[in-house]
Amino acid sequence: MARLEQIQELPGHGDRAWSVAWSPTGTTLASCSGDKTVRICFDATTSVWEIQGGVWEQVAVLEGHENEVKAVAWSPLGTHVATCGRDKTVWIWEAEPGHEFECLDVKHGHSQDVKMLAWHPGGQVLVSCSYDDSIKMWVDDGDEWTCQQTLSGGGGGHDSTVWGLAFSGDGWRMVSCSDDLTLRIWSCPVGSGSPRWRLLTTIAGYHERTIFSVDWSRAGSIVTGSGDNSIRIFDEAIVPEGASSEASNSDPASPSSSFRMVVNHADAHSSDVNCVRWHPLDPTLLASASDDGSVKLWRYHPEPSEASLMRAFESYVQPMDSLAKGERHLGNGVDEALPNGANPASGPTNKSQQKAVYP
Repeated sequence: MARLEQIQELPGHGDRAWSVAWSPTGTTLASCSGDKTVRICFDATTSVWEIQGGVWEQVAVLEGHENEVKAVAWSPLGTHVATCGRDKTVWIWEAEPGHEFECLDVKHGHSQDVKMLAWHPGGQVLVSCSYDDSIKMWVDDGDEWTCQQTLSGGGGGHDSTVWGLAFSGDGWRMVSCSDDLTLRIWSCPVGSGSPRWRLLTTIAGYHERTIFSVDWSRAGSIVTGSGDNSIRIFDEAIVPEGASSEASNSDPASPSSSFRMVVNHADAHSSDVNCVRWHPLDPTLLASASDDGSVKLWRYHPEPSEASLMRAFESYVQPMDSLAKGERHLGNGVDEALPNGANPASGPTNKSQQKAVYP
């Protein structure tokens, strides 16, 4: 039977830990929090951690938000960091050598708190979700970051606050979670010209309290963190044509799919689980952040049949030392050197070098 095992707890934040994010190489973990000891003025900083000699150390602090920072996310190549917060803004930072970060743009598109951010695997699109029940797609047009599409209301959007979202490994699907107790799977049809996202599937009936966070591993597992202090993991199974599933409501024009819950780890934290994130290379390593102020690392032990899929996936993903040498894995055994031998963990390349196919 599949299960989760806690392997480490990381101290450091004074109160609520809102979000965690792995760097692309998986050697750096960023976390952000709110400081409840000051009731009016919250902690508006973002801490960046790096593993040094087997111990995680803080190496940078990003300042600028006028209020509590709610989430942080690394771009796929590690060249940018995005942050968002209670001040209704989205900040895009450029990572520079020596653990320095420069603010490139500040966006004010949401009308309420911005809860979470995620980068598309292609690296060209940043997605944000908010207390205003919407999801926004941000694109760099060369001069500034602009909103390309908003998913809300009549377009199959959530009925309440959108707390989190994540992309599938191939970038063609996205999952979002909400205060409406549902997970929604979105797809971007191939050959659709200007990329437009549409609702594919709604997953309901597994959560009784708010779903605060969701993440989609590159091996195909979806993990959620919720207001009942639990962490749940879902795996996908293809539904035969003509069959139906109580757990999913699929677009009839698209292949049907069903997600089954394989892990329900109760009391993973002593309070709300605000964020869950899969390691970018190891599909069994998971990080979580909670209202209890802690950041925890977990090991996912899948069922035997799922473990074989994990091993197959591991043969697809390059070893961590390949990334450290400046290589990017394209799949099917093909590796590509990053521009000018750039190390994704050490600093940015120029914009023309960052172009990628979207989705």
